[in-house]
Amino acid sequence: MKHPTANKTLRQKVVWHLLILAGAVVISSLFSLAIAQKLIHPGTLSMLVLTFLQLELFLWIGYLFFYGVKPDAPGVVKSTLIRFVLFYLSVMVIAVIVFLALFTYHFSRTGAGFSEFIPSLIHSDFKAFLTAAGIGFAIGALFFFYTQWYDAVKRTQKLKQEKLIFQYETLKSQVNPHFLFNSLNTLSSLIRKDVELSEQFILKLSSVYRYVLENQDKDLVPVENELAFVKDFFALQQVRDQEKIELQIDSNGAGSEKIIPVSLQMLVENALKHNKASRNEPLRITIHYEGLDKMVVRNNLQEKDQLGPKSGIGLRNLDERCKLILDRGIELMKNEDEFVVKLPVQAEKK
Repeated sequence: MKHPTANKTLRQKVVWHLLILAGAVVISSLFSLAIAQKLIHPGTLSMLVLTFLQLELFLWIGYLFFYGVKPDAPGVVKSTLIRFVLFYLSVMVIAVIVFLALFTYHFSRTGAGFSEFIPSLIHSDFKAFLTAAGIGFAIGALFFFYTQWYDAVKRTQKLKQEKLIFQYETLKSQVNPHFLFNSLNTLSSLIRKDVELSEQFILKLSSVYRYVLENQDKDLVPVENELAFVKDFFALQQVRDQEKIELQIDSNGAGSEKIIPVSLQMLVENALKHNKASRNEPLRITIHYEGLDKMVVRNNLQEKDQLGPKSGIGLRNLDERCKLILDRGIELMKNEDEFVVKLPVQAEKK
């Protein structure tokens, strides 16, 4: 589980920790006024350090317990209540451990004997600390839970919206008249020339549509399933373009990783759509596993002349889905010779 600042820039991280420090100053000041009836006293610095560490741990543990909660999942109320109780108990236990560690450090510096440790602890601000921490963490836990729940609801709604857009774009790209016209025209020609090849063409065409319809509602599918789908899709294209286009796939090391459905196919189709291809200068597309939780799709750059600028809607939509589902976006690289897209995948859970 990532720390809440894991995906932020260095500047954002600094601001985030400064805000936590400011919160620690406010809270420790209130505690000082409530416990010692004055703002500055001998234990002020220790209380500030203690509060800062507690807030850092509070946020990290909060993300550990609440990040990824799905408001529409079965039994979410019961599981969330259990998470909340465990979260509260965890921060209280850690708070006590930190307090005892600091108290032990200061006690050792007094030179007193070990027999005085318990009486000194009882006469210290330990009881007041437990009361203040218990109330403070209870209020903080409720507030943190509310913010995380609200964020989870927003994330779920956005994911549903992106999924609907993705489903529409996917089906539109697969069932558009241009795709059907080319497929049926190719099939008509094959039937007259090669009955056996036409039967294979029909099987692959039906396999392509079946895969899209079966997986459009899924967030992730096995990489091997997606690659099999890409092979069928490319085979349909290759019947018409023959030696003009080439596809090379190397999935060694991918194991049982999972990927967003129809993502690799979309990138292959994108390469076919925007690049010229001929027998003398074929379009070469390669797909391979990088070994860093990424599938890489690259093609030699032979861009077609276009009247207007490219929309890039497909890539933006794919990037957004990757961020929502896998917490990582796609990586694009382009130079004079090739165009490269790196897709995040979910690594095998051990």
